[in-house]
Amino acid sequence: MKKNTNFKLDGFFEKITECLPPLEPHIHLASVQPTAYGSNIGYALHQSFDGLVGFINCFDFDLQTSTVIPVEISGNDLHMLYFLDGTRPITLYDKGSGSTYRLNPHRGCFLYLPKGDYALHVPTGRSCIFNFYFRGSIFRDGNERPFSHLYELIADFRQGSGRSRSSIDFKVGDRTRLLIKTIMTNIKKGDLDSEDNILWGIKKLIKLSKEKVFDEYEKISASQLKAKAAHELIRHTVSVYGQEFKLDDIAAQLGISMDYLHEVIQQYYGESPQEMKQILVLDLAKKYVIDGLQTDQIAYELGYSSPSSFCRFFKREAGMTVTEFFRRHSQ
Repeated sequence: MKKNTNFKLDGFFEKITECLPPLEPHIHLASVQPTAYGSNIGYALHQSFDGLVGFINCFDFDLQTSTVIPVEISGNDLHMLYFLDGTRPITLYDKGSGSTYRLNPHRGCFLYLPKGDYALHVPTGRSCIFNFYFRGSIFRDGNERPFSHLYELIADFRQGSGRSRSSIDFKVGDRTRLLIKTIMTNIKKGDLDSEDNILWGIKKLIKLSKEKVFDEYEKISASQLKAKAAHELIRHTVSVYGQEFKLDDIAAQLGISMDYLHEVIQQYYGESPQEMKQILVLDLAKKYVIDGLQTDQIAYELGYSSPSSFCRFFKREAGMTVTEFFRRHSQ
């Protein structure tokens, strides 16, 4: 398949040719030597495979500071994105439409990504990201009917839409990890069977995602519904008031106690309500910085008492100053 997606690691790292860095791949791609990168911000390993119907990228990062990696896409494709390992969310920003797609650790999603420029925000620490984009033409003659969570993406692909879109996200568990490992093990350069294994892997991952979506969203429990409602309410409140609100008010609006709010958010999102609030505020702050707002404007929009208090928050949560973040994103 034509390589349509370019993750521009060279802007932040230098290739390491003599020996691999002290970083092991989370999953090994058979018969492919990882491309190793290093710099003062950390290390990265990139494994890739070009198949007839799909292209695989697998990244392992060990970063001292969060990093924004430019992504250039030259063709309209359907993408699978799996965040296999990490401690904080990754974010894909569409520079053309301004859309932001946030993915928590141990979660996956499908995306329709048209031609354009994007930015992948990778957090501090260890992360493993698996990207698999493929020919959307495998959906034909109505064979997409069982996969309702992909309807809008497939429609956009067929129409050649210029706007990106994401499916609902879903849990990445042991079965998904084992399947991805099997795909990575069974494809080898120079092996004709690799093409069959790639198509097999695409179909298996699509079918497994349907099960995950059904288990998580259609067989949903009362506590899951409350967690989703809490997340949406916190996200909406951040968009309106920034950080200037109390989580007690969120619990009161939902008719639950703070202890129960903490329990359901921690159970289904893997973070506390306060952590969720800070992450959402930081995501919004990054968007404002990228959009070119001045620091004092951002501080006002996000409800901070002064630009200096906002700058302290940004450096603590993002691992860099506002100026450093803007410079890296501009590069």
